[in-house]
Amino acid sequence: MDSNILLEKYKALNSSFKEKLVFHLGYEAGFFSEYNNMILAMLYCLEHKIQFTLYSADAGFGFEKGWTDYFLPFCEEKEEIKMPFFDNSARLFHQKYNKRNHIDFPLFFTEKEKFKIWWYKKWNNVDFLTQDLWLKFHDRNMENKHYSFPQLGIEGDILDICRHLIAITWKYNSTTEKETVQIKKTIEIPAEYTGFHIRKGDKDKESNVYSTADYINKARSLKANLDNIFVLTDDYSVIKELKTIAPGSNIYTFCGEEETGYVHSAFFGQGKKHIKDSHLRLFASIDILSQSQLFIGTFSSNPGMYLGMRMKEGTNFGLDFENWLIW
Repeated sequence: MDSNILLEKYKALNSSFKEKLVFHLGYEAGFFSEYNNMILAMLYCLEHKIQFTLYSADAGFGFEKGWTDYFLPFCEEKEEIKMPFFDNSARLFHQKYNKRNHIDFPLFFTEKEKFKIWWYKKWNNVDFLTQDLWLKFHDRNMENKHYSFPQLGIEGDILDICRHLIAITWKYNSTTEKETVQIKKTIEIPAEYTGFHIRKGDKDKESNVYSTADYINKARSLKANLDNIFVLTDDYSVIKELKTIAPGSNIYTFCGEEETGYVHSAFFGQGKKHIKDSHLRLFASIDILSQSQLFIGTFSSNPGMYLGMRMKEGTNFGLDFENWLIW
């Protein structure tokens, strides 16, 4: 189905639901962590007939408004600056103590915080904030379900539905479209290539970090064509290693020689222009990876998890897990 037609059907169906969630996007994590969570929340809301709305005015990735700095709107977006910032405490609790077990521990708020949450919901006619449904749309039982949304004309497993949700949300505004096209034109990559996402920086705090050789060995085991390689990385030492490990490959990347690894806490202190330019370059890289004949990354990294949802099954592989999973 054409994504524009699907988007209009989604808008009509979503706005028909009586209960309402305000999803707080971009408050604390990197872009793809936030985006992946948004897609899972949208799926949960569709299944349970909850209207999905967005709040991104304070998004770290934004430079003026938030989501619409880069993308077209797809749902109602709250613009007022009255969101209780501590509504993300559930995320921190979940990530630190309960990331893989999904035990529904209670959250504790002061009486003042409880009042602010109650008042925000009442004043804005809202039933749920992100914290209220966080563990529910991270329930790994979602991976085993078959979904059917006849009003949208779509059905399938979690990856089938998430692929459709990405199609209706990953729509650049005119400025982003123009700028990402210009970025992609700066490299002349052939039509056929293998894609890699190799992250270093502070990634070792979240999950295992694999050597650059591990990625090449995985590609060779899959009989991938290594004549042309596109690499998304935040550390130019990866490119230097690839030139040694795969000396016959043409290597393409937007990573600069000055880059030595992404550190989340430092990134957002570098100014709005840097944030904008970095995200445009990231989006251009992701678009190129999504068109690769074969992609190799890690599903426990957020770009890898995202591409596992966006790309067709059988075209993306992880070093950490055999199959895509909710992470």
